[in-house]
Amino acid sequence: MHILARFHRLLSFCFIVLTLPLFASQAISDTKTPLVLCGTTWGKLSGHDLPNYGFVPDLVMRAFRHAGYEVEYEITPWPRCLGGVKNLTYDVLASAWHGENIDADFDYMDDILIDSINLIVLAESSISEGKLENFYGKPVGIVRDAGGIEEIFSEHSEILVQSVASLDKLPRMLIGKRFAAIVSDPVSLNEVLKVQGLGDKHEFVALQPPLQMNIQAPIISKNHPDKDQIISDFNAAFRELASEGLYEDLIELHDLQVQYPQAVTAP
Repeated sequence: MHILARFHRLLSFCFIVLTLPLFASQAISDTKTPLVLCGTTWGKLSGHDLPNYGFVPDLVMRAFRHAGYEVEYEITPWPRCLGGVKNLTYDVLASAWHGENIDADFDYMDDILIDSINLIVLAESSISEGKLENFYGKPVGIVRDAGGIEEIFSEHSEILVQSVASLDKLPRMLIGKRFAAIVSDPVSLNEVLKVQGLGDKHEFVALQPPLQMNIQAPIISKNHPDKDQIISDFNAAFRELASEGLYEDLIELHDLQVQYPQAVTAP
C-alpha cells in the first residue's frame, strides 16, 4: 500500500505539471473579451456568400484568432459599420482606407492591403485619361456607401455622380451607355467581369492616373477601452502569420490577386 500510495502521488504530480500550460493558456484566453468585427460588401474582398466572408475578413479573423480572441464578423452598410465602431457597437472595422475622415476618431492596426480606385471606361470611349475634369457634365456610376468613394467627387459637382447598390450592377450599366464611366478598384471589377462573363465580350479600361491610391488597415475607436492591447495583439499575430505564408494561402483560397505591403511578409 505504501508503494501504491507513492505511485499515485507521483501520477498526480505529473498530471499537474503536464496540465499547467493548458490551464495557463486557458486563463490567458479567458481574459480576452470576444470581439465583434464589421465590414461592408465589396467584390471578393468581403461578402456574405464568400469563403470565410471574403479575403479581408478571413485575414483579419485569422490574425485575431491566432492572438487568442473569439471573433465574429458582420456585414453592414458602410455608414452603419463605421458609426458602430466609433460608438463601440462593434470592436473593429476589418479594413478602412487611411484618410483624414478616419484619422480623427480611429487608430489603425498594421496595413494589410494596397489598392487603387480608377475611372473605368469601355475601350471605345473617346476619353483616355483619368482626370475628373474630363467627365464634367457626364454621368459617372459609383457604388453607394463604399467607404469613401463619394468624397473623391466632393469638389467636382460638375460630374453627374449616380449611386447603385452594388458593384455587380455597374458593368452592364456602362455597356448600356447609362454612364460615361464607372468607378472601382480594378481587382474587384475583374472578378465581377469573370463571374458575369463580360470580360470576353467587352474591353474595360482602367484610366490612369488612379483617382486614389489606398492603403487599407483594420481600425478601432480611439475610445475603445482595450484599444492598445487589441492593436498590439493583432499586429503581433498578423506579422507572424504573414511571415509564414498567410497571403499565399488567402490568394489561393479566394482566387484573388491583391497588392499587399511586402514589409509584413518578411521573416
